[in-house]
Amino acid sequence: MARITGTYFRVSDFSNLHAFYADLLGMSVVRKDDDSIVFSFDPSQNSLVFQKADVAPYYAGPHDFYWKIGITLKNLDQAVSYLRGKGVLVSDPYQFRDIGYMTKLTDPKGFHIELLQQGFEGNEQMPELNPTARGHAIADQAILAHITLRVSDLVAARDYFENKLGMRLMSVQPVSDRGFCLYFYSWNNEALPDPDLKAVANREWLWRRPYSLIELQHWEDPAVQIAQTLMDQAGFDGFSFLGRSHGECKVSLGELSTALVP
Repeated sequence: MARITGTYFRVSDFSNLHAFYADLLGMSVVRKDDDSIVFSFDPSQNSLVFQKADVAPYYAGPHDFYWKIGITLKNLDQAVSYLRGKGVLVSDPYQFRDIGYMTKLTDPKGFHIELLQQGFEGNEQMPELNPTARGHAIADQAILAHITLRVSDLVAARDYFENKLGMRLMSVQPVSDRGFCLYFYSWNNEALPDPDLKAVANREWLWRRPYSLIELQHWEDPAVQIAQTLMDQAGFDGFSFLGRSHGECKVSLGELSTALVP
């Protein structure tokens, strides 16, 4: 089955990335050379690939095309307690509607990370030791689970992910009073707990999937202008996936922007 294998970022240097992703979050360093450093919880799934470039610092905006990565956890309160013990600024976790129990933090380069419990508030699990456990409070319970992009043209977005990339829409999560709806894509053909894509019953199940999903935040107001990341600024630079028959493919930021940003 096809799967996402890499999430790419342009950065000016690698300062503090090892301390954050390897030491603090417990990711393994999959590869490191003069031009790139790669981190992952599970190298057989998605990795974070930071590539050195001559770029200005990253500054996130509320309607940027790229928003965040998501990491799902068995026990969010336990993870937050650990992070605060290390001096990391983390807001109090909260149950966001019938979507998930979550909080957010920022990495040393300004990239946003959502921490999302695999069960709703009160449905935490105790991380289980397994043969690959590293004795780390985050890594032993975490999945690199989401790449979140903002779009305003839903027709173009669905055509691209469903017809161009052959991905499957797995969940639709309306947040109508906030002006957006969330759409989650993967290549997996697992049967959903409930065939209704809007069913709340699917959501905790979705957060426990061991592979990464593309999350689209569709802004329903046509007046919302989605901003592209400038190529001379640090930022998201696309993703790679292992296809069914064509090996590993890279989807560049340029291709995504052309297809999805009006």
